[in-house]
Amino acid sequence: MAGKGLLLKCNLLGYRFQNLQRICLRTFLSDAYQCDAEWKGRLNNPLLEKLKNENFYGELMKKFQKESKASAIDVDLFSTFVLNELHLDDLEAITQKFRRCPNTIHALPSTGHSVIRTYLEFKHTDSLLRMVDDRLNYGLFLDYYLSNLLMDSFLKQGNFRDAAKVAIQLMLQEEFDHPITSHLALYSCYCYLNNPQPDPWDPQPKPKPVEPVEDVKVRVDYIREPFFDDHFDLTQPRHLIGKTLVGFGKHFLRQSPDSVAYTSILLGWTLFEKHDKIIQTLDTILGSSSKPQLFKKELELCKKTVQESTNLPEFFLDNFNNRVNQLETGGLVVPGNVNDILKQRIKDAVSKHENEDIQRQKEQYQLWEQQREQEIERQTQAIEHRKRLAILEAKKKELQEKEEQLYFFDNLDEWELRHEEKILQKEMLIKQQEGRGKKISSKLLRQAEEDAYFPPEITPNMRQK
Repeated sequence: MAGKGLLLKCNLLGYRFQNLQRICLRTFLSDAYQCDAEWKGRLNNPLLEKLKNENFYGELMKKFQKESKASAIDVDLFSTFVLNELHLDDLEAITQKFRRCPNTIHALPSTGHSVIRTYLEFKHTDSLLRMVDDRLNYGLFLDYYLSNLLMDSFLKQGNFRDAAKVAIQLMLQEEFDHPITSHLALYSCYCYLNNPQPDPWDPQPKPKPVEPVEDVKVRVDYIREPFFDDHFDLTQPRHLIGKTLVGFGKHFLRQSPDSVAYTSILLGWTLFEKHDKIIQTLDTILGSSSKPQLFKKELELCKKTVQESTNLPEFFLDNFNNRVNQLETGGLVVPGNVNDILKQRIKDAVSKHENEDIQRQKEQYQLWEQQREQEIERQTQAIEHRKRLAILEAKKKELQEKEEQLYFFDNLDEWELRHEEKILQKEMLIKQQEGRGKKISSKLLRQAEEDAYFPPEITPNMRQK
């Protein structure tokens, strides 16, 4: 009995530990937000069961090799039933080829969603974020739901780097409107600044182009002026995070000009190394009638970043220090924790909007399933239509050949005229080649002879002989 009691206590402790671990791992979104049941329900399709037993990847690659394209529904179906980690490379190859083919304009909205969720499910996040960042070659774009799902998952794992990368993608797409997404994005950036892990920033860097052994001279009409758009061309992590902080800070500033918004904007411009914007932001804070306050920890980070910078404009450091001193002496710098404030705001946003997001995503999955069924039906009808047209064309050609045989002697003059034209074409071709000093190829000559060949007329006398 004592042994059973001890075993029961151990099981109870283990159960409590699992629950405690689950509570510690959860960040903001509930398990219901993942809509796992609805997502896995896409597999209850008899067509997908049939395709699992076929070499669908091989068939798609043959289409790309022969026709340089594949249909949108075929790619969507392939992305839907990739249920094995070993097939992720195949999924990447198909996604890239489809993006560069003409049919990419017909891509279904469920395709990119399926690719992103599949990579997230197997935790291949390095490859996923590389593909998301390469919009030209893969065409994967994050919506609010996927952004929330990714950031929550990364924050739960302590992967602040990838959570910040998702926030950067939202900044590049200028998507700031969703309350949960915007607060999660800002929180992810601050988490990475406080703890820049994991390292390095780019775990799958692009290979450097191989330098040619010899100098290669290329003739060009004109040399393009170098252009840098300060947005999509940004590559430095600090600049990207800085511009992300500015983008979300301005969004919150339009809603409520508080300390979080002003602190994010100032820190963002500092990391982005936009020195004129830094001074302009400090002047705005000092001249504001509402007297917004800045958080001390983030202001210290701004001061440290400025001191470590090596390309400061003339007189910038004096102007910066004077304005910071005015803020500190004026009581506009307060000790506070931005992360704690953002945590509470995220919880409030989740409590208000989570159920709405879940319901909208469930409806979206149902809509995509209907679109998939309609597209399959439309493609099936199109294939049947092409088959019928091919049969009609073959029948038409057969009838034309029979007509030529039946009325051959009635059109004998026309055939002789064609024969003479072909002989003239052959002679002209030979003269053109000789005039250019070239010898006509045997293949071209043989083709000309075949075109000029005219079968002899068989008479009854010849048959008797």
